[in-house]
Amino acid sequence: MVPKDDSPYLDWRADPAQARLPARSLPDDRRNFGCPHRATAQNALHCGGGGLLQSVRELVPIADCLVKPAKEESPIPAGYTYLGQLLAHDLCGASEGVFDYPLNGVAQAVAQPSARRGQPLQLESLLGPVAARSAGPALWRFPTPTPGFPFVSVDLPRLRRQGRAKRSLGAVADARNDDNPMIAQLCALFILLAQRIEAGLLDAGTDPATARLTARLRTVRSWHNILRRDYLPRLCLPGMTGTRPDRRGAAAIPVELTHAVMRFGHWMVRSQYRMNRDTVATADLLAGIDDIEERRRRPGSENFWRIDWRNFFDLDPAHPPQHALALGGGVAAMFGSDYALPDRLEIHSALASSDNDLCLRDLARSVDGGLQRVSVLAKRLAPRWQGSFPDWRLWTARGRRGVIQRFYAQAGLAPQRHLIEDPPLYLYVLAEAGAGPQAEGYGNGASLGALGSGILMASIHAALAASEAALPAAPIRAGYELPVSMPDLIRKLSA
Repeated sequence: MVPKDDSPYLDWRADPAQARLPARSLPDDRRNFGCPHRATAQNALHCGGGGLLQSVRELVPIADCLVKPAKEESPIPAGYTYLGQLLAHDLCGASEGVFDYPLNGVAQAVAQPSARRGQPLQLESLLGPVAARSAGPALWRFPTPTPGFPFVSVDLPRLRRQGRAKRSLGAVADARNDDNPMIAQLCALFILLAQRIEAGLLDAGTDPATARLTARLRTVRSWHNILRRDYLPRLCLPGMTGTRPDRRGAAAIPVELTHAVMRFGHWMVRSQYRMNRDTVATADLLAGIDDIEERRRRPGSENFWRIDWRNFFDLDPAHPPQHALALGGGVAAMFGSDYALPDRLEIHSALASSDNDLCLRDLARSVDGGLQRVSVLAKRLAPRWQGSFPDWRLWTARGRRGVIQRFYAQAGLAPQRHLIEDPPLYLYVLAEAGAGPQAEGYGNGASLGALGSGILMASIHAALAASEAALPAAPIRAGYELPVSMPDLIRKLSA
């Protein structure tokens, strides 16, 4: 039974036994990288093993290898894992893949949340539309001043549960921004920034409507500044800039970004985090607390799961932060294979079973989402980057094959010819990020490699340009100096 939905993309996915790759259409509000809509050139799209069912089953042994020791760290402070999660949520709404409902021959109808944002990268996922007159979300305030927390920290307030016990969520526009304490408290910093700017303007005699719009605009531009000057340079190969955005169809997000490249965030998640002086397992942080506000009202627990931002960003040379795990290699064992996905996100055992459902789900999205072949994407990036980086192995078929061949050899898997020649984009980006050296376009565990970096850099800069072109004119131009990094934002808010 096909789910009752207007999307031909969902109709196609509903019966994996009959689904032939590539898919007949793209998900709503998506396009292919470098294209105004869907890529139309013959053989441009990845087709895996020819059919969805066969392709996913071929990926099971690969997914089972994508578990790495939690000690393999990158030089990237851990907070950027969750800045990237906010970026993903602010680009587009929830657009989960084919395995978000059971596929056992009788697919149940599912309600798919809208994947659309009014505009990408305008913090709609936190504050709602920029020009909205309503106040933004409220904040949970920790006690201040507090020894041991030299920098500001705030959280989202959570409504008391009604009926059956389950984790309560903060009242933000996109509930995914309360998936865990790290992203919730990071998002709260941007809400606090908007509140501070608005309060300052009101104190200066600005009328309320002008103060609110100006505060929202300055907060959005601060967000853009941090993405350009702090986040992207950390995740992409050294020397890359945003001077070559993917402007074709910039208002729609490339499916190669959402369904493959930005899944690198899962590789960065640690198996545990030092929140303040306490270290907590990631599985517990994701599960959450039934009523965290009630816990914090207990004497001695006022700072329960409160983040000391020195543990997540470079704020104090005497207090180095913990780091995100190395890019490439897969996910941390405790987060991937030992952490049970919610039932609605698991791959149904009738389709495939795996010890690492998270990686199999990400691999499968890269197969069924209508993404372009790695070879086609390399050709699209060549005019932008080959002149500046002629030594990248991405530019030759032999070099691209070598990335996947080395992955198979290191994993102890028998190579499959069609996956060597036409690997899923997710797998190629992961293998490229974990290989070295960086001079040849590999990430060396410290960044994305050439293909992942190029798609991320060009796509996000195009989305930033589209976002800024759609912003209303600022009623007040003078005033706030934009932060250039997350540490700069935290210091400004702590002053």
